[in-house]
Amino acid sequence: MIPSQILDAIRVSGHAVGVCAALGSAASWAVGTILFKGIGERFPASSMTLVKSLLSVLLLSAGLIFVGWRKVPFSSLGWLILSGLIGIAAGDTCFFAALRLLPVHQLIILMMLAPGITLLLAILFLSETPSPIGWLGIAMVLSGVTLTLAADLPRGGHRARAPAGLVFGILSILCMGVSVIIAKVGLNTVPALQATFLRMAAGLVGMFIVALAKRQIKDWLEPLREGLRWRFALAVTIVTFGGFWLALFSVKRLDVSVANTLLATEPLFALPLSVFWLRERPAALAWSGAAVAFPGALLLAFNT
Repeated sequence: MIPSQILDAIRVSGHAVGVCAALGSAASWAVGTILFKGIGERFPASSMTLVKSLLSVLLLSAGLIFVGWRKVPFSSLGWLILSGLIGIAAGDTCFFAALRLLPVHQLIILMMLAPGITLLLAILFLSETPSPIGWLGIAMVLSGVTLTLAADLPRGGHRARAPAGLVFGILSILCMGVSVIIAKVGLNTVPALQATFLRMAAGLVGMFIVALAKRQIKDWLEPLREGLRWRFALAVTIVTFGGFWLALFSVKRLDVSVANTLLATEPLFALPLSVFWLRERPAALAWSGAAVAFPGALLLAFNT
């Protein structure tokens, strides 16, 4: 009886840690997005991906010096490399390309498709089936986030959507969804920090190969020659450890469907940040969305 209670307590604790990691990742992405605001419009999408990946690899290498390196099974290495090529090299590049072609609020709402797509992929390929309470929590979180984002539409100015931007946005969502599913398989025997490094390194190598093939390595490294401001460096640091690492940390401990839904709460963190940091005044509908999504996150947090 006692051993079973101990195992149950460990499972509950692991679930709670995974939930906190997912919410921490969402919050980190919210902060990183504010810090990145305006920077991504100065350079091509491929350049942003290459330089961001390079700095992230250096930061993760420093972190691994302190925690050490564990032997990685060949099968897990293959899955993580594939995940990095799809999610980092292809997915991030498509995201930055869409960001240049679409208004920010339209792209964020488009990215709301990600949890649904990842959920379907998790059901099909990982045989994950959320409980009824889990489905309710997922629905509440997605509904709340949608309300929060919809509140920005009336103030978003023109709503013209560039077809190319929509294509890049959808491709980004598909790449990220597939990469998360693949990473889940590779995470079974690899620590989250080490897996993050392997994914980021794979994405970096992939971008370097493409840059060399197109003979544009100098152009893609332009941000480094111009010098990196503290804001860019801070954004990369927060997104690397808070965004990418905590995201994999949560995926390792939670079902992909639950983790990805919690990761979609980024706009809820961006809401208060916009008030205190950017001095914006969100509409009442945005606060209503937060009030709906927060209980949903609690349901996911306690639904073990």
